[in-house]
This record gives sequence, C-alpha cells and structure tokens, in this order.
Amino acid sequence: MSVSITRTIPKKNSSDKVVRRQRAYDFLYDPVYTVSSEVDHARSSLKAYATKDRVLKVAEFGSMFSNLSHHPRYTVQLDPVDPVPASIDRRWRGHTEQRKEALQQLAGVIPNTHSWLKREECHVTGADRWKYFKRPLIPFTQHVPPDVIFALPKEDLVTATGKNAEQQPTHFTVGVQTDYRESETQTDPYSPEYVIQPGTTPSELLQLAALTWGRGLPAGLAEVEMIERARAKRAWEASLPPLDDLSQLDKRRRMMEEMEAKEWAFREGEIQK
Repeated sequence: MSVSITRTIPKKNSSDKVVRRQRAYDFLYDPVYTVSSEVDHARSSLKAYATKDRVLKVAEFGSMFSNLSHHPRYTVQLDPVDPVPASIDRRWRGHTEQRKEALQQLAGVIPNTHSWLKREECHVTGADRWKYFKRPLIPFTQHVPPDVIFALPKEDLVTATGKNAEQQPTHFTVGVQTDYRESETQTDPYSPEYVIQPGTTPSELLQLAALTWGRGLPAGLAEVEMIERARAKRAWEASLPPLDDLSQLDKRRRMMEEMEAKEWAFREGEIQK
C-alpha cells in the first residue's frame, strides 16, 4: 500500500528585498524627506538602526554542530559597523529651520515671502532637458488647430472603389509654390576693398558707396536730388576762403551762416512734406 502526500509550500515573496517604499536612511540623506516632529525622527532612526540588513548570524564555534535548543549553533546580533559616516549630522533638521526662522523674525524678514521669486537653475543636458523641446506649430491658411485630422467623406470612398473610378482622370495638374521668391535673387553686388591715398580727394563715385540695394538703389528722384545737393555742397566747400587767410575770416563766417540757414530751410521743407 502506497500513500502519497501533497504539501503546498508557500513561496516567500522576495519583492520586499528589491522594491521598498523608502530607503532606511532617507531621513538623513534625502533633503525632500520630511518628518513631522523630533519624535518621528527618533522613530525613523531607531527603525534604521534595527533594520533587517544589519542583523547577522554569528556562529558559535563551541556548539556549531549542535541541534539542542540550549546550545544554539549561532546567535543573532546587530552589525556593529555603522553604515552612516561620522560626518553626517544625525540631528533633526527641524531645529535648524526653527533657528533660521527665529533669526529672520529678529532681523525683520518675513520667512517664505520671497521663496516664490527664486528661480531654480535649469540644466539643459540634465533632468530639465525635456523643457527645451516642443512640437512645432506649423501655421495654416485656415484657422484650424494643427492637431485636428479630418476624416475622409464616405462619398469619396465610394467613388474611389465603385463604378465611377474609371471616369476619373488619370493625371492632375497641380501648382506648387515654394518659399523661394524672385526678390530673394537680388543680392548686394560685390565691391572690392579700396584705399584712398592720403592727400587726394575721393572721386564722386566713392561718395555713393553708402547706397545699397533697397537703401537708395535703384536710384529715384529723391536720390538724384540728394546727389545734386552733395555736388553743390562740395563746390561750395571748394569756394570757401582758406583758414590761414585772416583777412577773409569774416567772409568765411558769413558764407557758413548763409549755408546753415539754407540747410535749416531745406529741412523744414522736408518736414512739411
């Protein structure tokens, strides 16, 4: 006679060893981790001190192979090595915050009033990289959001698969418009560098070097009048008496005053236009 016994052995859940709600020393290392009071801080410290990770099985060499209860093979002890370095402050952070608030009140500063003005430093290549990416919004002629997709009407689906498909033309003439325009083909012509010899007068052509395409070129009536005024002014400057002639200083001053009056009259006329 054979007897078979079936035993169901529950499997230990090993997920607690991998995933935890919090780490043992978060109350010391994590600046965001906050406890409500000093009592909770002491409770977290005691819980971290007596955690399962620090429990060790120490073998007793005298009774290593014993099965007797009063002569155990090993004893359970806590690891004497503290994993927290001595440089870490184990005190409750609330005392420091309370002292800081008291000093601020004594100094006449209201705490937490300007905290919203502080801007956190963003790292482009770090955890804040996602802030620097955004899906572009391509403008359309119609006022339709870019994320809207219109469904094809059922009539088009019927005609495309029905009897009317043979009547549709096989070729379509479609006009394409690009971003390139004819106005973009006109560029500023190349002008080589030039050097004016000392003691020489620049030519009339060099006087027009400031005119470029779109800014005076092609020349219109206003530009022609400006060129004529520049010619007349150069002729007037050439007719001025020299400065080294003391007998003609009054004449030079009188001519300059007359020219200044003409310039003011011309500018007033331009403003009236």
